[in-house]
Parts: sequence; C-alpha cells; structure tokens
Amino acid sequence: MRTSRYTIHTNVRRAYRALVPLKRLKAAIQHTLTAHAVRAGSALSLIVADDETVQQLNREYRGVDAPTDILSFPHEPFSEAMQEAMLAAAASAGASGQGIAAELQPYLGDLIIALPYTQRCAAELGRPLEDELVLLVVHGTLHLLGYDHDTAEAQARMWQKQAELLAQLGIAELNIPHFTSGDSHEDSTDGD
Repeated sequence: MRTSRYTIHTNVRRAYRALVPLKRLKAAIQHTLTAHAVRAGSALSLIVADDETVQQLNREYRGVDAPTDILSFPHEPFSEAMQEAMLAAAASAGASGQGIAAELQPYLGDLIIALPYTQRCAAELGRPLEDELVLLVVHGTLHLLGYDHDTAEAQARMWQKQAELLAQLGIAELNIPHFTSGDSHEDSTDGD
C-alpha cells in the first residue's frame, strides 16, 4: 500500500548517496505538490548526477555549454479529457484495469541535480548542502508545475511561492538572488 500521495522515482549516483538526504528531498517535493493540490498518484523523477552529465544535458536542451545546479524537464501530459477517458476504460476493465489506471496517473517530469556544482554553490554561499538541495527540489518542482522566472512578474510570483514553501519546510533565511530578464540561475556561477 502506498504511504504517500505521489510517486518520486530516484536515481542517485552511487558515489553521492551518502551526501543526498533523499527522505528530506522527497518530503520537500511531496509538500510542494500537496501545496498545489496536484492530483494524487502523480509522479516525477529525481536524478542526482555529476557536473558533466548535467552540462551535456544543458548544452543539448538549453544551448548552454556549462554545468548548472538543477535542470527541470516537464513532461507533456495527456489532455484532461484523454486521461479521464483512459481511466474510465481502465475502470470498466475490472481488476485487470487497476494496473492500467495506475500507469495513467500524471507524470510531471524530471529533476536533474549536479551534485558537485551544488556543493560548490552551497559552500560559496555559506549554506548547508542539505538546505541547498531542498531549495533546488522545491525550485525544480515549481518549474514542473508551470512556474518560471523569465519575466520580473513571473519571478516575483515564483520567488514568493518558493519562500513560502521553504519557510514551511523550516528554511527561512536563504538569500536567493533575483535575475534580470534573460538571465537565469542556470547561466550563473553563483547558484540559486
């Protein structure tokens, strides 16, 4: 029996496992999803990789040939009408349809963290690594939910929500820089 509302698939590079507080990160993601009333059964993936892997993805998908702290890749979901029709078909299939219905739950996307880059940023900013990682998963999950910081208004909205969620998670005093239009944390060297 599932004990949480959401499924969080994880893949942490073996060398980093002792440094990554998975239970705390999953709780932060769960909290962010719950605060946005995301449909129960929704899922996402959290991957913790090296700088080279994230740099390659950043170059391939964003055209930025540099590592970054986190990348968010939202999944393109089925339309709500299509999901409802498929779930109804699965329900009418009886017991055999339960597995199908579970597979049709919304998949939100992927969060990919570069741990060495994040460690350097946390050290430079004087933050505990665990708090920096919580910030990143909240920030990345907000991106999966449609938030962005591409305009001053969008950034103000995202930063406000991020600060609220972090405070609820016991992290109240992180100074998160605001970016000018066209800039992003992914392009900076000082982290989020």
